Amino acid sequence: MVKNKQDKNQDTEELILKAANRVFEKKGYAGARMQEIADEAGINKALLHYYFRSKEKLFDRIFREAFSQFWPSIEKVTQGGMAGIRDLIKAVIDGYTEILAQRPYLPAFVVGELNRSPERIKELLLASGIKPDKIIKIVQDAIDNGEVVNMDPRELLVNIIALSIFPFIARPLVSSMFWKSKGEYDSFLQKRKETVYEFICRSILVNPDQ
Repeated sequence: MVKNKQDKNQDTEELILKAANRVFEKKGYAGARMQEIADEAGINKALLHYYFRSKEKLFDRIFREAFSQFWPSIEKVTQGGMAGIRDLIKAVIDGYTEILAQRPYLPAFVVGELNRSPERIKELLLASGIKPDKIIKIVQDAIDNGEVVNMDPRELLVNIIALSIFPFIARPLVSSMFWKSKGEYDSFLQKRKETVYEFICRSILVNPDQ
């Protein structure tokens, strides 16, 4: 089947975006070069500039997508059928683990670039559709109805995120200290989803065994 021009354009753009993802996540905005992205995509630099006029425009596209993935699975909780505190905890832990297993450089990339341009955070929150207030309300409701111990909802969310992300950010150090192979560490990360879930539930739920 012969592809039409629109299909070819979409394929090329997708190729560029995947290559740019790899380069930007490893090197950040300052360290990445358009020529390197073109080489990674297997195209010439002129074609890269045809699709994306500047490194800034390409980076903006990549970063918005990366930032939106940095708060995974939450829409299922806030807009779907789930609305309980256990659902929220599980959604955040599972979401981070699955995404970061595929994109291990993502946390350092997002945090590093937000430190470089902290003024972008509010704009990105609005553009990505992330609504922290909805998440906080789920936690606060669970506190108010006696399901969760009295605490600052933000404290819980920071703890969940930290426990989920740290093993990926610190992977070079932690894996070399305690595991002999990449496969063993990958297995640990998958099992850790349940470990973190149980740890959080037993830390904050009034009746964790119910």
